Amino acid sequence: MLKYHQFRGKLGMGDLHPGGAPATAQILRWLAERNVHRVLEVGAGIGNTAARMASLGWDVTAIEPDPILFAKLQSRLGASARCESFLGHRPAAPYDAIIAESVFFQMNLALVFAHAQALLRPGGYLAFVEAVWTDKITAAKSWELHQNTQRLFGIAVGSREPLTWQDWSRHLQDSGFETMYAELLPRGSAGHPPTIHWPASIRAIARDPRLALWMALYRMRKRFARMPAGVQESRLFMGRACGKAASP
Repeated sequence: MLKYHQFRGKLGMGDLHPGGAPATAQILRWLAERNVHRVLEVGAGIGNTAARMASLGWDVTAIEPDPILFAKLQSRLGASARCESFLGHRPAAPYDAIIAESVFFQMNLALVFAHAQALLRPGGYLAFVEAVWTDKITAAKSWELHQNTQRLFGIAVGSREPLTWQDWSRHLQDSGFETMYAELLPRGSAGHPPTIHWPASIRAIARDPRLALWMALYRMRKRFARMPAGVQESRLFMGRACGKAASP
C-alpha cells in the first residue's frame, strides 16, 4: 500500500508543506537576496522546489530517501538528485544554503542542525518551513497524534515529542545559527492545499486505477485524524551559520 505522500507523489501533487507554494516563494526570495548559488534541498519530494531553484540558475543538489518520490525527482533533476538521507550526505564542497520543507520535524533536531552547520560554508544559510507544536500540547497528546497519523497515513503530522518553537529555537542557537527571519504563518497554513496539475493526475489514475481507491481511502481516514484546535502552528525560518555547534 502506498503511504500518503507516496500516493500524492504518484499523482504529481507537490508542495505538501505548511504554506504551500507561497511559503516556498518567500524562502527563495530571502535566499535570492543573498546571492546564493550552491544549494542543498533536504527531502525534495517530487522536485517542485528544486526545479524552481534550478530555474534561477542555482547549482542545486536535491536529496530524497523515498524511492517512489525519488523516481519523480530524478526524472526532473537528473544527476542533481540523490537518493540518500540528510545525515548520510557528505558533499565534496560546502553549500551556500540548505533548504527543507516539512522534513526536519521527523528527525533529531540537535543532530540535524549540527550536520547542517557542518555542510554550510561560514555565513551560509539554513531555511525551512515546519509545523510545530504550541505550548497547548501535552507529551501524551503529541505522542498520540504522532502514532495515530503515522498509522493512518504512513507519515506523522508532528514530532513524537511536544517540541514547541522555543525548543526549535534553542536547538538552532546551540548549533550556532543566528536567526534572521522566524515568521509565524497564518492559522490553517499547515493544511495548505498542494500544487496540482489535474491533467497529469488524471493521466496517472488512468494508468493506475488503484490511485483512485487510495484517494478515497485517505479521504476517509482524514475523518479519524482531526487536529485539536491551537496545538500546532507553522513557522518560516532562515538563519545564518555563525559558528560550530556547542559541545554537549
